[in-house]
Amino acid sequence: MMTDEGEDASERREAMMVEESAVVTTRSKPSERMDLGGYLQQGLQILQLDARAIKDASRDEDALLPAILFFALAGVANGAGQFSFRGMLFGAIVATLVSFVLAGLIHVLSRVAGGSASVLGLYQPLGLAASLHWVHAVPLLGPFLGVFALLYFAVVCGLTIETVAGISRARAAAVVAVLVGLCLFLFLVFFAMLGSLLIFRALFS
Repeated sequence: MMTDEGEDASERREAMMVEESAVVTTRSKPSERMDLGGYLQQGLQILQLDARAIKDASRDEDALLPAILFFALAGVANGAGQFSFRGMLFGAIVATLVSFVLAGLIHVLSRVAGGSASVLGLYQPLGLAASLHWVHAVPLLGPFLGVFALLYFAVVCGLTIETVAGISRARAAAVVAVLVGLCLFLFLVFFAMLGSLLIFRALFS
């Protein structure tokens, strides 16, 4: 009889453990889902230059995937505005790669300026704000709207550096200015190399 009672108690304990684990799993499921709508709304708050939203996004580890996705969709939007499926696919890949390069450059420059932000701490708020670049999907007007989007994104970038890196507004503006100069220089070098290759190909073909 004692053996039967012991077995019954053991079975009850196992059943309780299973129920507790099920409750824990059920409670943890909502946090595991990526709330894209919430992150999109947070991105809109960042675009409204909300410093608190920027700080919250920089500390939210779950914001990394939406940030990457929003940057990738910016590349997709660029291809969609040109009605090019290949451009959408290529744009998503390039936009994602370029976003990490830019975040790395901003991180290095902000460190030089005395800041203490991590790469992801800078990347996540900027990624959520990358929905601004979806204006490239507008046919015909996409490139024109994209210029204004890029200028405004520089303002968002400056506030993000100031808020996350903890440096003055003047130093954050200097970081953005140096970043823009570096990007222009790299683009000029790229197009100069591309033009040289095309010229040599035309001469020796």
